[in-house]
Amino acid sequence: MQPNERKEALELIKSVVDPGMEHVRDTLNGFKDKITENSDRLIALEQKRAAMPGPVHGSVGLVEHITKSDPFKALLGGSTTRARIELPHGMLETATKAAIVSQGQDLSPAQRLPGVVANPLRSRRIRDLMPVGTTGSNLVEFTRENVFTNNAGPQYSSPNFENVTKPESGITFTLAEAPVRTLAHWIPISKQVLADASYMASYVSTRLMQGLKVKEDLQLLAGDGSGGGLEGILQAGNFVAAPDASTGENQLDRLLRTLAALAVDEMMGNGILLHPNDWADLQIIKSADSGEYMLGSPGETTSLTVWGVPVYASTAIAEGTFLVGDWAMGAQVWDREQAAVQVSFEHSDNFTKNMATILVEERLALTVYRPKAFRRGTF
Repeated sequence: MQPNERKEALELIKSVVDPGMEHVRDTLNGFKDKITENSDRLIALEQKRAAMPGPVHGSVGLVEHITKSDPFKALLGGSTTRARIELPHGMLETATKAAIVSQGQDLSPAQRLPGVVANPLRSRRIRDLMPVGTTGSNLVEFTRENVFTNNAGPQYSSPNFENVTKPESGITFTLAEAPVRTLAHWIPISKQVLADASYMASYVSTRLMQGLKVKEDLQLLAGDGSGGGLEGILQAGNFVAAPDASTGENQLDRLLRTLAALAVDEMMGNGILLHPNDWADLQIIKSADSGEYMLGSPGETTSLTVWGVPVYASTAIAEGTFLVGDWAMGAQVWDREQAAVQVSFEHSDNFTKNMATILVEERLALTVYRPKAFRRGTF
């Protein structure tokens, strides 16, 4: 309402008041104060509306629509003490949204889901393929058979069957050792976070543990012994090369020949380690005659086996590389200290900075007993 309109309304009230009717005058004075108060509020709303970017609803604003309505004019004229004003569809909603935008806030608070959505990490572990033992030392030693010369045969030296020297065989041995290595990492975190968001300690500890197990996989499989690491199965001397592929053979043929090579050395292949992409390549191999999938229909649950041997798909091994082995006979993991989580407030200047250190570490060794138990190849 503009100032001149308010003045006319007040004059109208004054003209209809009988100076002799004191109680009426008092009532109307109170009514006049209310009108003045409401008018001031409407003016303030109109000023806020004017500051908004663009009109609130078409070319007519919310406050302007109210002040120019007949019910409101009747209210000012004193003919009624109540005014019902109909708003066009969407006007109030549009005005509300504009107010929210102008003030940079949302009247409806966001729903905050608890916890943190973590990125997935591999679920298959290399250590799960091998037997696991414990050690109380920092070095595991074992005697490995080097060469066995088998000359077993009948007692015979032509033309005699008796009183002759029997055949002599020979065995040579190598003393092998596997030092215990430490795998660890840590992360700083404030005491305030630990106190105010208690789930963060559990989350960070879990993620650190998962990260440690990923590094453990890489060390057990491909560690080269440098920098305080393990000598993994794929380190030179810990495996035998798979047979070369013959002309016209596919991946399934190659794996069968590798299993046969193990059998020749009296090993029983009980696990095939593949990259997930290589496993997918195997699954889409089709028969040249019928066009059907060799490892089963896509509509059926595909068995994780090839030639009766379990397949372990893991990103721990490089794409294009496979490892077939007698895992139970070939190697063993030794835990000196199993992976554990520690929290300390005494690291570095943690005390003066209100910081904590979450540390995850383990100590372990790997003994590769029989290099011939593992066959590495490429597709």
